Formats: sequence, structure tokens, C-alpha cells
Amino acid sequence: MFGDLGDTPAAVQRTFADFTDREVIPVASKLDARGEFPRELFRRVGELGFFGMRYPASLGGSEADTVCLCVAAEELARGWLSLAASAVMQALMGTWLVYRSGNDELHERLLKPAIRGEKIGSICMTEPDAGSDLKSIRTRAEPTDGGYRISGKKTWITSAPVADFFTVFAQTP
Repeated sequence: MFGDLGDTPAAVQRTFADFTDREVIPVASKLDARGEFPRELFRRVGELGFFGMRYPASLGGSEADTVCLCVAAEELARGWLSLAASAVMQALMGTWLVYRSGNDELHERLLKPAIRGEKIGSICMTEPDAGSDLKSIRTRAEPTDGGYRISGKKTWITSAPVADFFTVFAQTP
């Protein structure tokens, strides 16, 4: 993990530039042509600490700043924009609400594995008739025994075909 090198933008840049040159660039065009999700590369991005940059050390993060996250994302994008986009969505959206609103059980079961790159999280916010205007969403979450029944339509769900968990924005009664 880059945190062992020091959480400076220069150390992060070196780590992710080396990773991109050695592991991403050689396979990016092949995976892209096949339309294949880069699960192994995604896991490796997690091992390098990318997904945990925003999170406390107690959850497996490194508490790095936004500059470090942007520098790492820029290096990933230099090698393959699709990988960078999926990684950024995991780091910024797919895990954030689990961190902010989840309990200890969700942190253990979902957040920590996602920070390590072992699970893929996604966020379901955008709707066909509302865009990302959360006040206008129509998806409903109706209470049931032991949970909720969700009904509605979502679009633009990054990593949806391969996600292990989803955070769904919905109206409740």
C-alpha cells in the first residue's frame, strides 16, 4: 500500500505510475476490446490503497488527501480511462454512504472488503425522468418484514453488472 511510502502526492504518483506502466497498459486494449471488466486489476488497485484513501486507518484506509486521490486517478487514467472511472466511482461513491451511514456490521461485511478491492460497490441514484435531482426521484422503498421492497427505475449505474452491493436512493413513506 502506498501509505507505507509516505502519503505524499509524489509517492502516490510513483506508485500508481509504476503500476499503470507494468500492469495496466499491457492489457488495457485487449480487455477493452473484449468489453471485459478488469476484476484482477480492480483488486490490485485496492491492494495499492486507492479505494481507502478517504477512509480512516481503523477501517483499512490511509486518510490521504484529495490531491493524492486525484494524482493516483490521473495515473490510472493515463493507462486506461475505463479502469480509472470505475475505481474513482468505487472510491468516491460506491463506498462513501456505507462508510457515513453504515453500522459496524456493514463496515465489516461491505466497506472493508471494498476498500481492499475484494468487493465492488455501486450507487443507484440517477433516474430516467429525474437525472440526479434527488428531490425528483420516484423510486420507492416500502417497509416489509425484515427490510424494504424497492420499486422504480435507475440508470447510469457504474459497475452494475459486476457489483457485489448497491446503495439505492429511494423515497420512503
